[in-house]
Amino acid sequence: MTTSTSTPETRWAKRSWQQQLLHKFLNAYGYERGPVVAQAIVADILTLVEQAYATDLPPRHVYWPAVAVANGATGKTPEIRDLVHVRLHLLTDAEVALLNAAPGVGQPPARRLFNQPRFVRWCQEAYDQGGVLTLLDLSLLSGLAESHIGNLLQAYEQEHGLTVPIRGTVQDIGSSVSHKAEVVRRDWRSQSPADIARELNHSQHAVDRSIKDYEVTRRLAQKFPLHEIPALAPLAPSLVREHVQLIREYEPKLAFYSPKPAAAAQAAV
Repeated sequence: MTTSTSTPETRWAKRSWQQQLLHKFLNAYGYERGPVVAQAIVADILTLVEQAYATDLPPRHVYWPAVAVANGATGKTPEIRDLVHVRLHLLTDAEVALLNAAPGVGQPPARRLFNQPRFVRWCQEAYDQGGVLTLLDLSLLSGLAESHIGNLLQAYEQEHGLTVPIRGTVQDIGSSVSHKAEVVRRDWRSQSPADIARELNHSQHAVDRSIKDYEVTRRLAQKFPLHEIPALAPLAPSLVREHVQLIREYEPKLAFYSPKPAAAAQAAV
């Protein structure tokens, strides 16, 4: 027969957050028959609390709930399932100095020089910590309109020839036609999907989907009129047009669908 021993350590341990929550789950929330599950839930809750209320946050930093890169989702969906708290450096001395880099402090050129690099940095910082920011996140952090931020990021990508790791591109959410086209171009150059994902800051799923969507357009273009492909695929008309341009660029000899002479003559009657 075993007897339980009570020591100062065991009595003190019962006052921990973990033990208090576990007691609640086992006695108040119906988990009395599932202590292992209850312990796992308590561990997850405490981990989330620790991430959200960490005490080692340096000055000029903020913890932000970003969408997890994996997000626990399958397929193309805007649904948010998993979050990760990332630490963002609100501004750097170098970025503040950019306010004086253009004529007229506070004028549009100076504000653009100030905002553009920190938006890109925030996105990269979140991505390095396993999260992705959205235009809404950047808008809430800065107080600027999502459309304005989107234009700044698009201009940055065009000027520097790279992809900013924002959620729309990393997880293939939204239009992002130019990014999908770049995936296909690199695939045509025989670059591996893993290398494409790494260099473009895309998820592997997003890269695979972009390649698959292109192949769908390519097959349908040989059997159906181009204007019917968006409904058949289904894909956005703008993306189909981009695919058609890529087909003409890389496979100029590929025969697009054309009605049979008899059918065309009958249609003309």
